[in-house]
Amino acid sequence: MKRLLAGFTLIVFSFLGVWLLPARDQKNVSDDRPTPSPAEVGHPSFLSPHFKPIVVHQDRLFVANTPADTVDVFETSTNDLIARIPVGIDPVSIAIRPDGLEVWVSNHISDSISVIDTNRKSSTHLRVIDTVQDIDLEKRATNFDEPVGIAFASNQKAYVALSSENKIAVIDVASRKVSKRLNIPAQDPRATSVRNGKLYVLPFESNNKTQLSGGYKIDGDLVTFNAHEHSIANNNVLSLGHVLDIVKHPNVPDKDLFVFDTETDKLIETVDTLGTLLYGLTIDSKGSVFVAQTDARNHINGRSGTKKHGLAQLQNRAFLNQITRVDFQKNAAKKPSFINLEPLPSVKITPQDAFATPFAIEISSNDQTLIATAAGSDKVFTVDTSSGKVMGHVKVGSVPRGIALRSNDKGAPVQAWILNAVENSISHINLSDPEKPVVTSTIKLDDPTPAPFKRGRIAFNNASASSTKTFSCASCHPDGHTDQLLWVLKTPIVSGGSQIQPRSTMPLRGLRDTAPFHWDGIPGDPYGGNNSANVRGHSPPNVDGSSPDNAIRNVVDGALKSTMALGDSATGNGDLLDRNERYYMSRFLLAIPYPPAQKRAFTNVLSKRAVDGFELFHIKGNHEGKPQPNVCGDCHRMPFLVSTNTPGSGMDAPTWRGAYDRFLILPQGRLNIIDFDFYRNIAEKGIPEKDLWRLSWRSKPRFDPIWEMVLEGSTGYSGTFARQLTLNRKTANQRLTLELLPALEASAAEEAIVLQVEALLDGKNMTLQFQRGHYIQVDKNRQSFTREQLIGYAKEGKFLGSFTARHGAQSGFFIPQPALWTLSSIQEQSGRQQFPILAGGNQTMTMNARHVTEDAHVIVDGRRVQATVKKGTAETIAITIDSLPPNGLHFLQIQNSQGLFSNDFIFHVADKEEDVEGSPRNDPDQLRNLLERSIASGSVARVKRHLKLGARVNRLHQENGMTPLASAALHGHLEIIELLLEHKADVKKSNRDGNTALHNAAFMCRSEIVSALLKNGASTTIRNHRRESSIDVVSGDWSKSLGDLYRYLNTVVAHKTNLEKLHEQRKDMVMQLRKHALK
Repeated sequence: MKRLLAGFTLIVFSFLGVWLLPARDQKNVSDDRPTPSPAEVGHPSFLSPHFKPIVVHQDRLFVANTPADTVDVFETSTNDLIARIPVGIDPVSIAIRPDGLEVWVSNHISDSISVIDTNRKSSTHLRVIDTVQDIDLEKRATNFDEPVGIAFASNQKAYVALSSENKIAVIDVASRKVSKRLNIPAQDPRATSVRNGKLYVLPFESNNKTQLSGGYKIDGDLVTFNAHEHSIANNNVLSLGHVLDIVKHPNVPDKDLFVFDTETDKLIETVDTLGTLLYGLTIDSKGSVFVAQTDARNHINGRSGTKKHGLAQLQNRAFLNQITRVDFQKNAAKKPSFINLEPLPSVKITPQDAFATPFAIEISSNDQTLIATAAGSDKVFTVDTSSGKVMGHVKVGSVPRGIALRSNDKGAPVQAWILNAVENSISHINLSDPEKPVVTSTIKLDDPTPAPFKRGRIAFNNASASSTKTFSCASCHPDGHTDQLLWVLKTPIVSGGSQIQPRSTMPLRGLRDTAPFHWDGIPGDPYGGNNSANVRGHSPPNVDGSSPDNAIRNVVDGALKSTMALGDSATGNGDLLDRNERYYMSRFLLAIPYPPAQKRAFTNVLSKRAVDGFELFHIKGNHEGKPQPNVCGDCHRMPFLVSTNTPGSGMDAPTWRGAYDRFLILPQGRLNIIDFDFYRNIAEKGIPEKDLWRLSWRSKPRFDPIWEMVLEGSTGYSGTFARQLTLNRKTANQRLTLELLPALEASAAEEAIVLQVEALLDGKNMTLQFQRGHYIQVDKNRQSFTREQLIGYAKEGKFLGSFTARHGAQSGFFIPQPALWTLSSIQEQSGRQQFPILAGGNQTMTMNARHVTEDAHVIVDGRRVQATVKKGTAETIAITIDSLPPNGLHFLQIQNSQGLFSNDFIFHVADKEEDVEGSPRNDPDQLRNLLERSIASGSVARVKRHLKLGARVNRLHQENGMTPLASAALHGHLEIIELLLEHKADVKKSNRDGNTALHNAAFMCRSEIVSALLKNGASTTIRNHRRESSIDVVSGDWSKSLGDLYRYLNTVVAHKTNLEKLHEQRKDMVMQLRKHALK
């Protein structure tokens, strides 16, 4: 397949992103061209988690510089920088091999461990010498997803927490291979530690035994409604007729700490109920465990049904900030004890007393002093282990997440280095007096993060956003994700309801282009329409939709007035965060990406099962004995699998993106109820996401490929991005090298990635980039090598290279992810998605798009192709593919040059349109829906196309009951009226309510359209079902309700009525109609 080297001629910036004008193909450049300049590398900000991201060994300090994708090494006596070692994407945790000869670094996005040589006598000292990973070469996807904590059992065995897979990988150090996996029946294991022959594992999202108060037998306490009647017999989305509380249920599993024997890898003990979000872990010499955690209080004000609780009962204390201690007798855990770092909620708290979000924690060698960080308060504090008292604290940089502690010969703490993860700095602290820790110096790390993003992230993590200073926005949305809990907030009471509904926390990833936000379709609504509090009405937009910043700012301001405030008392006028902080937080929230797709192949090609999943989800659906299938994609629509204004509930349809990392589903978590046998079985296994989401398709195996769609669907990155490979003597002939390296090169040639190599050749350090088929030195020397040469040198032991698929310069903050969807509004549920069909020699398809730059590339089935992109009207683009793929279903993507990829967009190639299942030619109702949407948008070209396909010009629309002519009259499209009349539209045919096109045109005072209809035989005497003629509909007296109706219609029609001139226009319209009637 030919590749496109695309360049575009003109770029036009809109409020919603970047638009494009036609592209011109560029020819492949001959080999005699000048050597290209090195490509600029970008660094997307994924908000990856941390555990032990900074460690000290002898006189060296090793720091995970997550934003820059390096490990920075400092000399401890001077704090001078010794080396910056490029590693994988998003290094988040560091561990030192017991003999001190290697440092291992977990790369959260690269799904790998970088092994750094720390032997000072070695020729490869402070270089990456190997990569630990586990790639399935049949599926070409990782089995080592999102590693975090690393712990060595010995020089021969290590453990790595695979956070998204809920596994611990056991690594044979010598071979760098995964020897086995330990199952963790809980969510998101991150923290790991080995002490005295035991491995300790801490899952982050442990939950806190809370759930919705459903069950089979109502007792008024744990069970306040019949869950089977609510959730199984009826899909009661609004929970009408039921009393809902959030309760702590003793039968809900809450497995918080797992202890294994490092000799046998057998589970010794599981400890429950240590807290809710478990951040940090340390173990003293006697085996006592200390956990830095926040314990959610969502049940405290959870009785919104039985006691009408609201935010006031929460007292603006969403979490208790605590350290949990677990002592053991032999291998059995004793009852945990809790160190409350702040006064309990009944006591007024001052900012001095606040220790929001305890995160990193270490213990002195003599077991007497804990040193911990409060990531939301930007503090480091010390705790006496015997009394549990906070002894002292000191202010450090923004969001401290790591501690490297040094004790003296007596075991007392003397100094520490603190990694302030968001500020990206190191605070050096003197701890000689634990009651008065002192910051002695600050080291700034190299940081490529855009300043607006960084400032917004600091505000997001800052507990000053809450009136008690005890929690931040990040407390419920850690790392931009979700705490997986239900909360009672200041949510509007739904139509027909009598209480505030508990709502599950939603992730903040991928918010752009998905407004309005949250379940109820209300916060940040630029469109208006129905919502959960106005199910059958039409609420006006509550923000100006001209900029996405307005929608997200509405959410920020609303949260600061309610959720983050004491009761309902805060004014929201800057008393929590100032104007600038709110502005930057809004910009930050719009730029939080999803991580790369968990199981997308390194070739960037979707698997057959994923293709089947897309087709089931968006096209085929589930018939369930009904004439028309239930198609998920009708509501969970492209580009980002969301929509709003759901008929019957007003709710938003939430995204399926990232479903592999969300186990609490539906607005109220109404399937996550322990009385359900099916859920209890899932909960005991740790709530594997696939098992839970399968309930969405009633666990029918036929629909299981939808899960592959979830795992492989694009989140904005090539499947090649972040993949790594170390080429050395040992790996030169390995199958992984021989298959992965060509795939990396192919993607680099298509500019999907920047393939960069940190190399050592014959003792000489160099950085290479793959360009024009060669590996070219980045420095001024610009020496080049072929793949064959490098592999040959590696076999001879002359070459060591760490290959990483890095991102291009446009990493997503300033130019968002491109979005592709079918011809309809991006937000509305407008029937079946009609994906383009290229048939009969047609090579051009039209769709809607956002954020496409002038130099974008076209990708078909994972590979770049030659194509032309042209901007149409509104948000439409037309893509012409030079050489079509074979007949069948295919996937289109747009990649902005050096930037993000779009979602995977379906299109078909066929000999004839009717050969494609779901073609509108085969379904008159679908074709009528398409015609209706084209009329509403005013697209004459699309109306012509649908008429050519056979759309019936007098067929009533299934939902609104109008003829095409009546719809065009309502929207005010004269040219479409004339086109329909040319195609023999019946000017006298009535809608379902008896109105004709003339009724609609007259009521909207569309004089030109009325004249065209009358000229073609429209009758002023035909009456609707209310016995009104076209004259009658504009002759009635003016009233407030009539004005409200016109105002509502102006929110849905294309050409709006001038409300100020309406009185006169109605009079003129009556005269025009009566004059015609007298003829």
